[in-house]
Amino acid sequence: MQIFLHLFTLLLFFGNLAQAETRTVEFIFYTEKIRINFNTDILQVVKPSIEGKSIKNHYLSLQRTTHQSLLTDLKLQREAFALSDWLYAELVRGTVDQILSGRSNAEKNLLIWFCLSESGFDTRVTFRDQRVFVCVFTKDEIYEAPLIEDRGRTFVNLSAIAQIKADEEGVFLLDFAAKPNGRAFSFQLGTFPGIKPLLEKKTLNFRFKEQQFPLEVNFDRNWVRIMERHPLIDEREYLKAPMSEVLRSSLLPQLTVLIKGKSSTEALELITAFTRSCFKYKEDKEFFGRSKPMIPDEVFHYPYSDCEDRSALYYALVKELLGWPMLIIGFPDHLTIAVSIPDFNGDAIEYQGRKYYFCDPTGPANSYEIGRLPEEFIGQEYEILGQFN
Repeated sequence: MQIFLHLFTLLLFFGNLAQAETRTVEFIFYTEKIRINFNTDILQVVKPSIEGKSIKNHYLSLQRTTHQSLLTDLKLQREAFALSDWLYAELVRGTVDQILSGRSNAEKNLLIWFCLSESGFDTRVTFRDQRVFVCVFTKDEIYEAPLIEDRGRTFVNLSAIAQIKADEEGVFLLDFAAKPNGRAFSFQLGTFPGIKPLLEKKTLNFRFKEQQFPLEVNFDRNWVRIMERHPLIDEREYLKAPMSEVLRSSLLPQLTVLIKGKSSTEALELITAFTRSCFKYKEDKEFFGRSKPMIPDEVFHYPYSDCEDRSALYYALVKELLGWPMLIIGFPDHLTIAVSIPDFNGDAIEYQGRKYYFCDPTGPANSYEIGRLPEEFIGQEYEILGQFN
C-alpha cells in the first residue's frame, strides 16, 4: 500500500509537469520588440489571500515552478540592452503584464516581487486591503515616493512611485525577506540603455554679440519617456547625467564650429548665451505642478525649463566642449555653475586652491556676460553640491 501511494504521488507530480508548457510573450519596450519565454506552471500558482502567511506561501510556490527560463530571458534582455536597475524593473513589469494579462494588480505585483528577488535584489512586500506593494532596498536619496525601514535598510515602494498617499494610509509589512543579503537597487542616471533611439527634432535660435545663430538639433525622445516615470532623486544626479548619443552627435559639432578660433572667454560666453537664450523659462511648480528636474535631452523636448535644467545642460556642454573644472553651486532657491576660467577676473569663489567664476546658465536672458553673480544672490549662503575636475 505504501509503495502504491509513493507511485501515485510521483505520477501526479510528473503529470502536472507534463501539463506545463513553454510559451512566449511579445511586447514593445520603448523602441525594442521584446520576446520572453516562460513556463506555464507559473500560471497555476493562484492568487493568495492578501495576508502574511498566504503571501509568503505564494512566493514559495513560485519558487517550486520551472521559472528559470523566465529569469534567464529577463537577464539576457537586460544585458543585451545594458539596462539600468530602474529600466530592468520596467522590463519585468512589462513582461509580467503580458504573462498575467487579465489578472489582478496584486497577482502581478507578487510575480514582479518574485522576479526582482530572484534577480538578486533585497526586496520587501507591504500590503493593505487587496493591494500589494513591491519595495526594494536602495542606498540612493529618493523623494516623493513612499519609503519604509526594515532591519536598518531603507526600501522604496516601486508600486507607488509619486503616490505619497500610500505612505499616509499605512500598510502592513510582510515579515519575510526573500533575499536578505540581496544587493541594493540603484536609481542613478549615469549610463544610457542600448535601445534604438527615438529621434525628435528641435529648431533653435540664439543671439551672441549682435549675431543670430540658428541651430537644428536632434535628441532622443526615449529619454523623455524614461524620465516621465522615474522617481525623483538627488538633484546632483541629474547634473551628472550625460547627453544621449543622438544629442551629442547633433549639437556638439555645431557648437564646436561656432567656438572655433575664439578665445577661451568668448567660447564660454557663447555657450552661456546658448543656454540663456534658446529656451523659455518657467518654474517646475508652475508648468508641471511638481518638482521636475531634467536631464539634458529633456530640456530640448519641453517648452519650458528652469535653473536646474539649464545647469544640467550647461554642465554637460562645458564638460564636453571645454573640459574645464566646474562647481555646482546651490543657493536656497537657485542652482548655478561656477567655472575655472583661464586668465580671467570676476566674481569668484576659491575652492581647494582654485578660483571658480560664476557663470549663470539661466539669465539674464539674451545676454552672454560671465563672471558675475546675479545681484539677488549676493550675500546669500550657498552650498557646493558637486564638482568636475
